[in-house]
Amino acid sequence: MLKSAMPQKLLLFDIDGTLLLAGGAGKVALEQAFQELFGIPECWGNLDPHGRTDASIFDEIAGRCLGRLLTRDEFDRLMRRYETLFEDRIMTAACYELMPGVTRLLEYLSKEPGIFLALATGNFEGAGRMKLKRGKIEHYFKAGGFGMDSRERHKILLAAVEHAESVSGKSFSKTDIYVIGDTEYDVAAAKKAGLKSIAVLTNGRTGSDFKNDPPDHILKDLTDISGFMECLR
Repeated sequence: MLKSAMPQKLLLFDIDGTLLLAGGAGKVALEQAFQELFGIPECWGNLDPHGRTDASIFDEIAGRCLGRLLTRDEFDRLMRRYETLFEDRIMTAACYELMPGVTRLLEYLSKEPGIFLALATGNFEGAGRMKLKRGKIEHYFKAGGFGMDSRERHKILLAAVEHAESVSGKSFSKTDIYVIGDTEYDVAAAKKAGLKSIAVLTNGRTGSDFKNDPPDHILKDLTDISGFMECLR
């Protein structure tokens, strides 16, 4: 395995499509929660969650089904009920899976001097960590930015950096912060935040998905540890 001294690196991992697939648990939990609180079934409709934050998904569903945004109290109650239901759904989701190479890569990175792992996801923190817990990878991530930090993805990244610096006690140069994600939204947010990006062609993605906004690096998946480490050099 390739090893050499490097400056301090902060790696910000997206969750859905990058680390794992939740098998539709979020859709099922949110539809039940929304029906319980507002009496409206099948609120999901044809919503595409790809690259979205949980908060923006709540906004879209409320706008379509209620004709307005949720009040602060409604939003909080829906989020709490959603996460309660989600915990049951994610632990039994038949189609849940970790993406190729994830566990092996995270184990390697966690032992690599000078590398700090954090999350940068549109998920609410509770739901996001439940997804990681199902795959037994939650312990690799001590910090992160989440869907409640902002509805804008680049601000979630900046929140993740701030939290990682606070937890680690280290300061990271933007040239040594990498966003690892599977969508063009991850890449665009990284650029807007002034960070580097590594796109992975998982969850059905192809190189053409990134042609209009190319990342710094593209990997087929996370199985090639040496190839991943080369991206950091």
